[in-house]
Amino acid sequence: MKILKIRFENIHSLKGEHHVDFGDGVLAEAGLFAITGPTGSGKSTLLDVITLALYNRIARVDKAVSNTILEDDGGIMTRNMKHCFAEVEYRVNGKDYRSHWSIERNRNNNLNARKQELVEVATGQILEAGTKTPDKNQEVIGLSYEQFVKAMVLSQGEFSKLLQAPRNERNKLLEDITGARSYREIGKAVYFRYKQVEKSIALKEAGLETIELLTAEQVTEKKAELKSLTEAKPEIEKSYQTASEKISNRKELHKKQVEQKELQDQQLQLKKDWDIFNPFKSQLELHDKLAKYSVILSDYDAVSKQESQLKEDGDRLGKSKLEAENQLKSYLEAAEKLLKEKVEVKTANEKLDAFRNKIAQLQAEEKKMQGEASLFLNQLNTYVRKINELGYPLPMAYKPQLFIPEVAFLHKAIQESIHSSGVDSLEKLNSVLDGQRVLNEKAGELLSSKEQLIKIQENHKNQFGKLKEVKEQLVKDTNTIESLEKEVLLGSKEVESLEKSLAQQRNHQSLEEYRLQLDPEQPCPLCGSLHHPYASEKPYLDTKEELVNEKKKALQTKSDYLISLRAKNKFQFKEIDDLTTAIATLKEEQAQHLESLTNIAEPLNWNFKDDLETLKSRRLDLNRQIQQMEKSKQAFQAASTLKDLDDSLKQWELALTTYKSLKQKRTALYDGPDINGKVNTLSTSITRLHSTITSLSEQLNGNAEKLKLQSAQKEKKENELKGIITDEKLENLQALRSAILSEERASKIRKRENQLKEQKTILSEKESSINKALTELTEKDDQSLSLEALTTLFKEAKSSWDTLSINIGKITQSLEADEKAKKRQQKVQEEIDLLKKDLSLWKTMNDLIGDATGNKFSNFVQDLTLEQLIGHANKRLSEFSDRYLLDIPTAEEAEKSDTLKVFDKYMGNARRSVRTLSGGETFLVSLAMAFALSDIAARNVKIESLFIDEGFGTLDPETLDQAITILEKMQNEGDKSVGVISHVGALKERITTQIQLEKGSLGHSTLKVVQ
Repeated sequence: MKILKIRFENIHSLKGEHHVDFGDGVLAEAGLFAITGPTGSGKSTLLDVITLALYNRIARVDKAVSNTILEDDGGIMTRNMKHCFAEVEYRVNGKDYRSHWSIERNRNNNLNARKQELVEVATGQILEAGTKTPDKNQEVIGLSYEQFVKAMVLSQGEFSKLLQAPRNERNKLLEDITGARSYREIGKAVYFRYKQVEKSIALKEAGLETIELLTAEQVTEKKAELKSLTEAKPEIEKSYQTASEKISNRKELHKKQVEQKELQDQQLQLKKDWDIFNPFKSQLELHDKLAKYSVILSDYDAVSKQESQLKEDGDRLGKSKLEAENQLKSYLEAAEKLLKEKVEVKTANEKLDAFRNKIAQLQAEEKKMQGEASLFLNQLNTYVRKINELGYPLPMAYKPQLFIPEVAFLHKAIQESIHSSGVDSLEKLNSVLDGQRVLNEKAGELLSSKEQLIKIQENHKNQFGKLKEVKEQLVKDTNTIESLEKEVLLGSKEVESLEKSLAQQRNHQSLEEYRLQLDPEQPCPLCGSLHHPYASEKPYLDTKEELVNEKKKALQTKSDYLISLRAKNKFQFKEIDDLTTAIATLKEEQAQHLESLTNIAEPLNWNFKDDLETLKSRRLDLNRQIQQMEKSKQAFQAASTLKDLDDSLKQWELALTTYKSLKQKRTALYDGPDINGKVNTLSTSITRLHSTITSLSEQLNGNAEKLKLQSAQKEKKENELKGIITDEKLENLQALRSAILSEERASKIRKRENQLKEQKTILSEKESSINKALTELTEKDDQSLSLEALTTLFKEAKSSWDTLSINIGKITQSLEADEKAKKRQQKVQEEIDLLKKDLSLWKTMNDLIGDATGNKFSNFVQDLTLEQLIGHANKRLSEFSDRYLLDIPTAEEAEKSDTLKVFDKYMGNARRSVRTLSGGETFLVSLAMAFALSDIAARNVKIESLFIDEGFGTLDPETLDQAITILEKMQNEGDKSVGVISHVGALKERITTQIQLEKGSLGHSTLKVVQ
């Protein structure tokens, strides 16, 4: 299965539509590429696009993607977008398929149901559409979502987890790859059913123990206490209510006294406000008396304003008339200068029109001839461009006196090039050139074949050297195996002997007490002998338990190493067969290339055995000859174009001469840019100013008459106001104006007066209310007690009441709870009896096949798979490093730790846990395990696309370089597409073909493929 293309729009931070082609272009040519970018830029989004389009799943969500997940989590679709889609094109067994996933929002901003379909690319046939598409993809690919992720998307975390996992976790991962889940599911179902029943019984029994019942004595005692408390309740309740009323009355009395003080302050402030307001009240009374004259005063002000406006208008009109007369004089002088004669206002337009027509006719003839010259110039420069395209530099025509010498020089250069070609026609030159091109193609084939031959020879040499190394190592390992077999046999016998001695020593030590009881005069109770040599003297036993353990440990190490060497031998024999086959294939390819080189070199008359640099130099000479012939061919073509250029040059010169003559005649009369604009400006301005002066004269006469009438009306109103001032005994007109207030000001004064009156009424009513309340509260108040005494009396009464209520509630609740507990106890006991009958059956089933993880039923199958996995992993690991070999823990090791073990060849074949490896070593071993998992999955599915997510940050430069070399080798040998997601700078420098993701503004990212 190989990923060919992905296409998507608005997925995570990658806004807009994007396309990545893994099957064609730079990514396909490279095979190994890096996916780089800062954290959060969207590197893992590319993997999400693939799994989303295929399975409707992504790594961040542990279940199928639904509308609820999209809405609640806010993921997948780019923020504020209305739609998104993901599409992947992949190849399985030579057939191409396209799986498409999309979703969009409707006009109510709700998500529609997702659309998904699978199409066969070649025929366009839709194989599946709708919610069943992920199942169809699984059927076509042969992998479920979980298997797909583990086989194709390999992350460092998953590698390490598998490598260092205990047996049960390790088997669970293998089970996901093989798909053999049925055994585990059955075992788990039995276990959990058994545990469910067992837990139910335990919970029921635990609950039964927690049910506490009162004794008969306790019940009688609580009922008697409840009766006593109930009888005392009325008296205590009455005392509490009396104390509460007294304290409330005293607090209310104090509150009213405070309000009375505040009221007195408010009354004092009201008096001050009236004192401030009295002067404004006098102003209001005067205003009300004189307000009837406000209309006459307004009429007088209006007449005065109109008189002033008419005077201003008269001054403005006189000034405008003078300016217009000066402008008219200026325009008439300009017209006289243009026409070169005296001009009057009446005849100015007629004379200007005649002059314009004469100049316009001359300009039209001039423009016509200029156009013809431009046409010939364009045609001339067209020929210049053709000559430039043929490789001969000739500047564009601008001035004839500069261009003609350039043309003459070009004639000479072209003739020299034609002469140097040695032929007299273009047809003969083409014939010779075609022959040289054929030879050049042959030379290219020869060089390519020569380079391939050199690579084959180098590869043959490398493979032969590797075969020699493997054979030498095989001999060494075989000798080591023979030596180890002898050492293991001898070690086994020695350990057996030591263990027997140790057992005898332990038996002797256990009889120490019995030896001390032996009597020299009495026979031994065990053997009956009268001779007791060890009664006073201990036997000599020097066997040490530590020595035995060391011997056993050393023997185990040698045995484990022997097993790993035997396994290694199997791989070495297979590697020798593979290398022998590869060397034979390379020899055949070398013979084929030699035969091909002989055939290609014959028409060239070259010796293909010459070194590569010599052959390249000869081809370079051949290219130079062809280039020279190409230049001669261009000379023939340029000569033909040059004839047409000479004709156009003559026509251009004639048109330019005629144009210059017409322009000289026109400029003698008028040298300006636009005669129409000039004449129109003068004519229009003279006519407009003449009309303006006439109009302004009429307006001045009318304004003088209006001013006379307005002055008479002003005098009449002024006399009327003088009479009012005398009658009202005012000093002058200004005194009248000051006395009449604006309506807004008068309204504010009236409003303030009403506010003060209303406030006086409110305070009076409030005073009556407070006095009444004080009288009533004082009569009820108990003056013999202070506030502190009342508070103490209230707290004591309240405490007695609260204590009584709590005690009654506790006793009543206790008696009710006891009745309920008795009924609940009986019901739980009946349920326990039924569950115990069911438990007997499920306990038997669980003892046979059940456990919490399903390991009993599953581990046997997966242990076999693990052996195969270790084999694949060691094969991969041997390609990475010759230091380590992986192995399964022995039964004795598994009791302490059942993680995988390694043999360290650099440390005397020491056997240790994979957890002791360094970060870089763990990466290489876990990478081998990951590829081994992929190899197992590839038994039914050919995996041709891999994505490796991080894990390179723990590597030193040397190990990093080694890891990249391994990936390149794997990609080249298997023709796989390998993508590495990483932040490591050295990795990004080593792998130049990259999919780069960069963060942009507003949280969006951009994507580009670079090489």
